[in-house]
Amino acid sequence: MDFRQIKNLMKEFEDSKIHKLEINDKDFSIKLEKQEHSNTFSVSSPFVPVNSFAETNSAKEKEQEKYIENNHNTVVKSPLVGTYYQASSPDSEPFVKLNKTVHKGDVLFIVEAMKVMNEITSPVSGTIVKINVKDGTMVEFDQAVLEIVE
Repeated sequence: MDFRQIKNLMKEFEDSKIHKLEINDKDFSIKLEKQEHSNTFSVSSPFVPVNSFAETNSAKEKEQEKYIENNHNTVVKSPLVGTYYQASSPDSEPFVKLNKTVHKGDVLFIVEAMKVMNEITSPVSGTIVKINVKDGTMVEFDQAVLEIVE
């Protein structure tokens, strides 16, 4: 497991209601545990030294970090690692298409992670001007998926 995967796992853990998680593999183990007011994470492995991380961003700051302004376009990023789906099923129409108008709160796409379908909604009203990911492909945390012009 590389550092990026550990960071993504930590984010998912932080956003969940789980208070303790421990994963043990052949050459790797990780233990995540939430405390009352702060989150403490530790990672240990024969190959990786023990590290501690403290998360300080508020929920509002994290929500704002999901979207960035790019030449007056709002870039919608994947909030987690998983598989990108443009529709709710293979037989359904895509949630969005290029040059389609969307409203704030409309479902834009789905990211499947650990067999959970996560609907990603539009942060703004506008028109879809760019889709950067193909249906059924893997997306990384914080990867730019599509752009909306307001």
